[in-house]
Amino acid sequence: MSVRLRSLLPLGLLVMAGPWLVPGAMGQTAAPSATPALSGSSMPLRLDLSRRDLKNFVTDKEALAPYSLAEGAVADLHDVFALGSVSAPWAIFWDSRSCRLLGILDLEAKPEPVTASSAPASGEATPDEDTPDSSPYLLKASGPFPLAKTAGASGTPRYFGFRLVKDVPEFLYTCGSLSIEERLWLDEGGKVLRQRFSVKDAAKGLQISVPEAWKGRVTSSAGTWKGAVLSVPKEAVAEVILTYPLAAPAEATSEPTTPDSN
Repeated sequence: MSVRLRSLLPLGLLVMAGPWLVPGAMGQTAAPSATPALSGSSMPLRLDLSRRDLKNFVTDKEALAPYSLAEGAVADLHDVFALGSVSAPWAIFWDSRSCRLLGILDLEAKPEPVTASSAPASGEATPDEDTPDSSPYLLKASGPFPLAKTAGASGTPRYFGFRLVKDVPEFLYTCGSLSIEERLWLDEGGKVLRQRFSVKDAAKGLQISVPEAWKGRVTSSAGTWKGAVLSVPKEAVAEVILTYPLAAPAEATSEPTTPDSN
């Protein structure tokens, strides 16, 4: 990751390299040595976790709301968690300011022709019209906070730390009366991203939204989909795993595994 993330520099995304020491809920330090359990016959990945300052690459208006500044400007991304592996060509970004998965970057793709901070000329496509062919991002956050439709969620989410569970980062935050644990890791030799939610005080179940562009592509270990919204019954809120295929559809699989808890 420390090598591959340097490829962000030509894209103009990297403001400054964040420190490799990652302060967490327990004052832990994340070293580039994570080896979570993986499914199938794929080899375990060596995961790297760092903090990065980036130019804001989000283009959706609702997702940009937490970063809004005066006169329509948007704030850069500060101390964003960057997860990846030297064995996989992806960088995964999670932001504690908005408590959400912000983006999945293909480090081998061509630079993005239009950024959120550039003003399109007359007749040009706006940043909101990104397509997989024009953007190096497989995913960009869109819409409000992903759990905003869940009963008990209110206001803005509040991050209070993270911990390592079997060397996999787990982010801890609250939203209204909900207490949320969110875990991210690369699986299947880097072909998929797993996102695990565990929520307390969700007496009426969960509503988890994913970007519209991923509607029909994300699979889950529990619940039912209606468009881009996953409804999870209260009996399953202790663990629901979303799977995002990163490799070509013919190569990616969707059987979820989760690292054992400490």
